[in-house]
Amino acid sequence: MTASRAVLVAGIVVGVVLVALAVPVLAGVYPVAQLVSFRAPLGLGALCVAIVLGSLPGTRRALLPLTLAFAVGALAQGAVLAWRSVPHGPRTSAGPDDVVVLSFNTADVVPPTELARLASAHHADVIVLPETSEPTAQATADLLAAQGRPMQVRFDAGPATGVAGTALLVSPGVGSYVTSEPVDTRFGSVRADPADPTRSPILVAAHTMPPGHRSTMVAWRHDTALVARTCATTPGAIVAGDLNATLDHPGLGDLGPCVDAAQEVGRASHGSWPSSAPTLLAAPIDHVLVDGRTWRVVSFDVLPATGGSDHRPILATIQRR
Repeated sequence: MTASRAVLVAGIVVGVVLVALAVPVLAGVYPVAQLVSFRAPLGLGALCVAIVLGSLPGTRRALLPLTLAFAVGALAQGAVLAWRSVPHGPRTSAGPDDVVVLSFNTADVVPPTELARLASAHHADVIVLPETSEPTAQATADLLAAQGRPMQVRFDAGPATGVAGTALLVSPGVGSYVTSEPVDTRFGSVRADPADPTRSPILVAAHTMPPGHRSTMVAWRHDTALVARTCATTPGAIVAGDLNATLDHPGLGDLGPCVDAAQEVGRASHGSWPSSAPTLLAAPIDHVLVDGRTWRVVSFDVLPATGGSDHRPILATIQRR
C-alpha cells in the first residue's frame, strides 16, 4: 500500500470513528460509552489535530484526507453541543410557588455545615445527596431546621459495600412524605411517596452504577434504564441525582413524558464531573428529570465546585403547569 493510500484509509477510519461518536448508536457499548461522555474534549482535540496537520509544511496535501477527517469529527461534536445549548422548552418566569431542586454527589466528603450553607443559599426545597452517609444527611437536616428550614430525611444504603448510600431531604412546603420501596439501583436510590398524591409529587433521589469498567456495563445499563423508566411511568415525578449517564446514552434515550431540566433550558452541554474541569469540558452525568406534563423548567445551573467532592452540585428550578 502506498503512503498516500495509507493516509486516505486512515482518514476514512478516523472520520468514521469521530462521526460515529457524534451519533449515539453505539453509546451503550464499551468503550464508546465512556468517550461520548466528553464531547467537548473530543471535539476540541480533533480540531487541534486538524489545525496541526493542516499547518505542516510540505506534507499538507498528502495529509489532506486525515486533516479533513479530524475537521469533520470536530464539526460533528460541535454540532451536538450546539444542539444541547438550544432551549427545548418555552421560557418561563420564576414564581412564588416554584420548587428548587438541588442535587449533589458529595463523595461523602462534604461536611454538613457546607451542605446546609449550600442548600440555604439557594433556598432548596428538595435536596438529593448521592454518595452521602445517613448521619451526614441527618446532621444537614438538623442544621437547616435550626435555621428555620425543617427537612424530612429519607435514606437508602443500596446493596453495594464501600459506597455511601443516597439521601433525600424534603421541605414540608413540598409535601409530607411516607416511606416507600427504594428504586433498585446498585448504589441506592430513594423513592418518596407523598401522603397526599393530589397535592405533592413523587420524588426519586437516584444514584446509578457508573460504566467505569467492562464488568460494570450490564449493571450500568440496568440502573440508568430503571431510573428513566421510573420517571416515564410515574405521573408528576421529580427525579434527580447522579445518573452516571449523559443524554447520549441508551438508558436516558427514552424518557417518555419526562424531560431533562438542563436540556429544556439549553444547559445540557455543561457538565458536573469531574469538578476539577471547566463545566464546558466536564461530563453532564448529574441530572434533574421531571414529568413535562406537570412541570415547566424555569432554570438549570451547574454550581461551583464545593467541599472537595469530585462532582459539582446542580440546581434546577421548576414550576407546576
